[in-house]
Amino acid sequence: MSTSTGDVAEVLAGHAVSQSFADLDDATVEAALEVLFDTLACALGGLHSPGVPEARTALSVWGSGAVTIWGTTDTAPGPFAAVANGGALHALDYDDTDDEVPLHAASVVLPALLADLEENRPDCGGHEFLTALVVGLDGAMRVGRAGGPKGSRGWNYSVVSGGMGAALAIARLRRWNVDQAVSLLGHQLAQTAGSLQSIIDGTLAKRFQPAVVAKNVLFGAALTGAGIDGPRNVFDGRAGFVNLYQDGKFDRDVLLEGADRAAYLTDLSLKPYPACRFTHAPIDLTLQIRDAGITPQSVEHITFETSGQAFNMVGRTYDPATANIVDAQFCIAYTASVALHRGAVLIGDFADGALRDPAVAGFAADKITVQPTDDVDFLAMAPVTAHVRLTDGTERTFVGKIVSGSPQHRLTPEQLKAKADDCVQHGGAAVTADELWNTVHALAKDEPVTRLLELLARPSKGPGSR
Repeated sequence: MSTSTGDVAEVLAGHAVSQSFADLDDATVEAALEVLFDTLACALGGLHSPGVPEARTALSVWGSGAVTIWGTTDTAPGPFAAVANGGALHALDYDDTDDEVPLHAASVVLPALLADLEENRPDCGGHEFLTALVVGLDGAMRVGRAGGPKGSRGWNYSVVSGGMGAALAIARLRRWNVDQAVSLLGHQLAQTAGSLQSIIDGTLAKRFQPAVVAKNVLFGAALTGAGIDGPRNVFDGRAGFVNLYQDGKFDRDVLLEGADRAAYLTDLSLKPYPACRFTHAPIDLTLQIRDAGITPQSVEHITFETSGQAFNMVGRTYDPATANIVDAQFCIAYTASVALHRGAVLIGDFADGALRDPAVAGFAADKITVQPTDDVDFLAMAPVTAHVRLTDGTERTFVGKIVSGSPQHRLTPEQLKAKADDCVQHGGAAVTADELWNTVHALAKDEPVTRLLELLARPSKGPGSR
């Protein structure tokens, strides 16, 4: 019996639960395969990142279960495996981004979806899994874009929107009807929270926020499956998503247009650098500066002009004495200094010793300044301008208009594999980039998901051991 309230959640849920693999565009399927490959590589790379092993130990007190903790021989109940896996996935800050919001769509969706699959549909084929993944990623992007970013209010949109996407993915995987899907969305609304303070304070809690939301979605799915209903007026209610998170401003056309074919997925960006997405345009620009023949020794000072949001997120001053990995991941000064000195920004550049390298860290602290400009849209990642003052007294100005890894400047399969190779070597994974690529792409031929899970269950050989 329908309990319709007319809330827009019903339309969104209807598109999600009725989605079929046969109706997905080839480009959408390819985008799903690439983000799956990229995200799992990031997770295997983050296995030993600060906080992640400690979290696995802390979670072990709740006992074993049926779900693989990736890169280990351990298992856990689905919600706690999702926390462990999601923490590893997000630890390197190397995972996908929807630049329009911005948010990390897969950081919540994938740990929840694979955990639910392993517990409830272990015989699932590739087509069913990919369809649910597409529904979830597209849904997270759709909710985020319809509201527009509210980072200025302190909301973390990977968390706020990602949970909604994960709920849609699980509803599709379980083949639920619209009422059940709406109920799960309602449970997620009841549990949603997501503060940016962990980023502002530079704490390791940041890497577990999406993971904990994945856990919450799985709890909500258990309640829904047991017939315990969630709020029905998910978006339009007096304390629903629109009023609570969006100040009453929400574009329903953005939420629903193309939802029947998950049309947004091809807009996801895959990162070329393991740092906050707002550092990418400055890194790209710094590499241009280096290619122009400018060396660190010839630089007196560099001033980056960025959007207001970029300044808020990554414009912090770098202090080599106190900086931790999160400070470095969210700092233009540090990442640009790495790019200028080393010609690349890789996972190893965020190891504790690297953060205090006298040349790189000292340059970041003393010779790089970031300032916001009203000439750039407040939320934009690009353009970025660099004013370079050289030791000979001359000044040069560089303008960067691209953001590598975006839909307009996609990473090639070769670049994605090179990134994955850096990840699996860093995490000591017992999986090669080619193995992972081939196994992921076999899902498009409807190969069973168990083959992918078998790869993820291979235990790591330890940090950087390969």
